[in-house]
Amino acid sequence: MTSLRRFLDAAASRSAGAPALVHRGETWSYARVAEITDALAAELCALGIAPGERLAVHLPTGASHLFTWLATAKAGIVSCPIHTDLAPPEVDASLTRLEPRGLIDSAGTLWIGGTSVARLEELLASDRPLAGIPDPGPDAIATILATSGTTGAPKAAMLSHRMAVLTGEAFAHWLRLGGNDRLFTCLPLSHVNARFYSTLGAAAAGAALILEERFSASGFFRSVRASGATEANAIGAMLAILAGRLPEPGDRAHALRLIYTAPALGRAAHEAFEARFGVRVVVGYGLTESTFGFIQPLDGTRDLDAMGLPRRHPDPSIPADVALVDGEIRLRNPATFSGYFGDGEATRQTLDARGWLATGDLATVGEDGAYTFAGRKKLVIRRRGENLTPYEVESVLEAHPAVREAGVVGVPSPLGDDEVVAFVALRDGAAATEDDLAAHCAERLAAFKVPTRWRMVDRLPRTPTNRIAYAELRARCGADPSREGDGA
Repeated sequence: MTSLRRFLDAAASRSAGAPALVHRGETWSYARVAEITDALAAELCALGIAPGERLAVHLPTGASHLFTWLATAKAGIVSCPIHTDLAPPEVDASLTRLEPRGLIDSAGTLWIGGTSVARLEELLASDRPLAGIPDPGPDAIATILATSGTTGAPKAAMLSHRMAVLTGEAFAHWLRLGGNDRLFTCLPLSHVNARFYSTLGAAAAGAALILEERFSASGFFRSVRASGATEANAIGAMLAILAGRLPEPGDRAHALRLIYTAPALGRAAHEAFEARFGVRVVVGYGLTESTFGFIQPLDGTRDLDAMGLPRRHPDPSIPADVALVDGEIRLRNPATFSGYFGDGEATRQTLDARGWLATGDLATVGEDGAYTFAGRKKLVIRRRGENLTPYEVESVLEAHPAVREAGVVGVPSPLGDDEVVAFVALRDGAAATEDDLAAHCAERLAAFKVPTRWRMVDRLPRTPTNRIAYAELRARCGADPSREGDGA
């Protein structure tokens, strides 16, 4: 097993002159990406960020963010991306949780110890050689990504070089990607999907990565067509939104042969999407905590209502174990996170001593070995392709002076994601409108976390142990209390 530095160096050696990255009309070869990221890695270390230390990165998705991510991996620095859609209090909370050695802010300024030390654009123009910096081992932490975990407040998942390399190799294998492919992603580089599947999958295949800042329903196929993309990644409601647009003569005028997505669309919607757009849709299931899981096979019979078969690495000696424990999906494989940073108790609740990851998701398995999603034990709400927990929104609402208590649930929307519904009980004699509460949330939360529906109640229903009865809240919305959905 190898480190990301060796993995990336091998990709650059194999495919030196081939296109590695395309962004905003500019193309960088594998050799040029290697030169840029080697120099940036050396500069970051020279400025005082040591291997193993954390660097928070608050950059939008783009070439600079990608170069920073790869450079930190080469230097053994732990990259900690912070989603640019987060509200200032959420950014502050992330920095408090991570305690990074340095920060690259949204304007591209590098801060170390509270002092501005350099501009990223200047560092990216460097030609400093990468020398004297030890190669990080496969078990070293490569990146820390925000995740909702299984319950409670957001957590910081530590992902190793081993996990990153295995994921890139496996993704290229699952989709049979090669040097002639062009992988398109408009997903944020603060997520494991764009980092490990698209970026490292492209490197493993020697393919080009087509990087867009964000999803646009009107621009998706236009960008795919113009870039010559052959594979694209999607999550959440993206495909449902695309399918909801009026048909156009050019719907099939593209080179795209595969779209990898989660969650499952359902048989009818899946078949209709493929027929209209002339592209094969491959459904998978994985988590920030484990990038393996399930995937619909490219060969043989497909159960379009299922998540697919257990994913395996191309090396058959690498284990990929799956078990159902009281219906809950448990995974054990080396592409599994190393724990939650600063939260040993949450780690122990999720990852046991034998390496089994408790996903909090429920499934059934058919006679053909395919796994079908059956609901969530955890209370994660999925909206706009993002995960959030009720706790995040409830804690903000309960900070409002008029609010006594709040309960938040996700209710399936016609687009496949959840709507965020807030049940709010006001303090005696206090007054607050839905608009007041929405504005309060909008100042403190990312837009995708702000409730879209409101219910004002006298009190919240409680379980015998005095926990909020979320199933009852969901039932009041007319939703199935079992939390139907699909894996990330």
